[in-house]
Amino acid sequence: MNSGSVAVLLLGLPVLWAQTNRGLSPMDGYVDARICATCHNELAVNYARTGMGRSFFRPQAANTIEGYANTPEYYHALSDSHYAMTVRNGQLFQRRWQLDGGGNEINVEEVRIDYVMGSGNHARSYLHRTERGMLIELPLGWYPDKGGEWGMVPGSDTQHPQTRRFISYKCMFCHNGYPDTPAANETPGSDPVFLGELPGGIDCQRCHGPGGEHVRSSGRAGIVNPAKLSPERRMEVCMQCHLETTSGRIPAVLQRFDRGTFSYIAGQPLADFVLMFDHAPGSGHEGKFEAVSSVYRLRQSRCFLESGGKLECATCHDPHRIPRGQEAVTHYSRVCSQCHATSHPAGVTATAADCITCHMPKRRAEDAPHVIMTDHLIQRRAQSDALAEFAERPAEEYHGEVVPYYPCSRSVPRKSITER
Repeated sequence: MNSGSVAVLLLGLPVLWAQTNRGLSPMDGYVDARICATCHNELAVNYARTGMGRSFFRPQAANTIEGYANTPEYYHALSDSHYAMTVRNGQLFQRRWQLDGGGNEINVEEVRIDYVMGSGNHARSYLHRTERGMLIELPLGWYPDKGGEWGMVPGSDTQHPQTRRFISYKCMFCHNGYPDTPAANETPGSDPVFLGELPGGIDCQRCHGPGGEHVRSSGRAGIVNPAKLSPERRMEVCMQCHLETTSGRIPAVLQRFDRGTFSYIAGQPLADFVLMFDHAPGSGHEGKFEAVSSVYRLRQSRCFLESGGKLECATCHDPHRIPRGQEAVTHYSRVCSQCHATSHPAGVTATAADCITCHMPKRRAEDAPHVIMTDHLIQRRAQSDALAEFAERPAEEYHGEVVPYYPCSRSVPRKSITER
C-alpha cells in the first residue's frame, strides 16, 4: 500500500443479506424470539436488560456505552499501530494506521462495524460482515474496567495482531441465539458463513428449546421449562456455554461427529452433544482461572461438592433478571446465609451484608487480561491483588496428558466419542 493511502472496507451490503434471509425453517421448530414477549412481556423486558439479552446487536445510539464520538486514539506499542473508532454518515468504523519517520499516516485501514458482540458487562468486540456473510473480529475491543477503556481483544495483543480473524460457529454458539447457516458449511474446514439477519442476542430458545410447537399450541405444550428438569439436566442448560475447562489448545471440547454446531436443545443430555476434557492432574494447570471458568471453578468448591447436587447455577442466579450493585450484594449474601447462618470463626469479622467480596472476589482472567470475572471457586482465601494488571501471555502448546472431564467417568468407551 502506498504511503498515505487509505483502504476502506465496505464488504457487506445489508440488502444482499436480506435477500438471502430464509430464516429458520418451521421444520426446525424455531420461531422469531420476539414473539415470546406477546405472552411473557414482563420476563422479556427484564431479560432484555441482562448480559445475555444484550450479547449481540447492531451498533446504535441506544446501545452505545463506549462514547465513540469522544474516543481518544489508542496506541498499541507492540505492533506500533494506532487505532480509533470513528462515526461517519451514521456508520461506525474502526480505523488503524501507522506513522512514518516524518509523522505521516501510512498503512491506513478503515473497516465498517456491522455488529457488536458483548453486553459490555465484561467486554465488547466489534465485527465486520463480509460480502459472503462471514464475520471478522476487529483487533480493538472495549472493556468496562476503570470506567471504560480500550484494549486489544484476546489473541491480538501481539507484534502482529490478526486483522482478519473470523468468527467461527463455535464462537457464535455461546454469544448469540442460533443463526441461519448453510447446511453444507457444517463440514469440518468449511468457512463459517451466516445467512440473513443475525439474531439480536441470546434468546429464550437457547434455554427453553424451539418455540414453534409452544406457539402453535397457544402455550399449552412443546417448551422446555428448566425448573422441571432434573438438577443435572438443568445445570447443563447453563453448562452448554458457561463450562470450559480451558481455552488452551488441548482440545477442551469435542463435538460429537453426528451433531451440528447449533443442534443442542436445552434439556438434552449435554454428553450427547459434546465431550469435555481437561489437563491431567499433576500437569501444573490445576489452579487456572479463565474467562469462561464459572462452572469449572464452582464444581471444585467445597460448597458444591458437599451439597449433594443442591447447589447449582439457579441457586443464586435468575437468568431472567440479574441484580446489580448493592441489590446484588444483598441478594447473593442472602443466598449464602441459607446454608451459612452460623457465626464466623473467631478472629474473622462477619460482614453479613457482603459474603462475595471475600469468598468470591473478582479477578482478571488469565487468558483475557482485560476481562474481570467473579471467581466461582467459593473458599476462604488470603488477601491478594486479584485485579493487578498483567500482559497477555502467548498461547501455550500443551503436549501432556489429557483426561475426560464431563461426563466425568474415565470409562467412556472410545467408540462413544463418535457415536451417541
